[in-house]
Amino acid sequence: MNTRPKRRAAGWLGAAWAVACAVLSLQAHAAGEYSENAVKAAFLYRFADYIEWPPEAVPATSFVIAVLDDEGMARELEQLLPGHTIQGRSPEVHRITDVAQLGHAQMLYVGSTPRSELRAVADAVGTRPVLLVTDEERGLSAGSAVNFLRDGRRMRFEVSLAAAGRSGLRISSELLAVALRVHGAPLRPDGGARGNGQARGQEITVAGT
Repeated sequence: MNTRPKRRAAGWLGAAWAVACAVLSLQAHAAGEYSENAVKAAFLYRFADYIEWPPEAVPATSFVIAVLDDEGMARELEQLLPGHTIQGRSPEVHRITDVAQLGHAQMLYVGSTPRSELRAVADAVGTRPVLLVTDEERGLSAGSAVNFLRDGRRMRFEVSLAAAGRSGLRISSELLAVALRVHGAPLRPDGGARGNGQARGQEITVAGT
């Protein structure tokens, strides 16, 4: 059995934690705990390395992460991103209060939001080539592609291949390997299944989680 992808994935997960801890090295609580937003910001930054957008969806000079109604996350990203690049491009953080302001963003983060409102956000994003990332217990069922989850004292995430496929995005197997759960088969933007051998609605639990 080839264990190299699993090792690389494990290394990615450790790297994300290291980034988050470095960002907050001067802001740690007395108990040694770190801001949840800082950990999620580090993951958002690293997600982009494992997602493939349609070529026309990513401008040559910038990569935009839009943050919907979450000032804390926007601040964390603004602290983390200077001095870094995303897919060789200069990262930008855009604060928005409505999906109509999304512009040409490649990623949209939506913090804790009632599920009914989150569904409306996902519907508004539609099939645009945007990675929708949420932080809600049933975020994937509301239409997001990546959803943060708390696993004890750890921050983890789950992935919907169907939602990513509708947006024309491809997710690396290395990222899937460190997800807590992976749901569904990837879909084409027109709603048809890509036929990768997985049934829609299938749930995969990564060994060791």
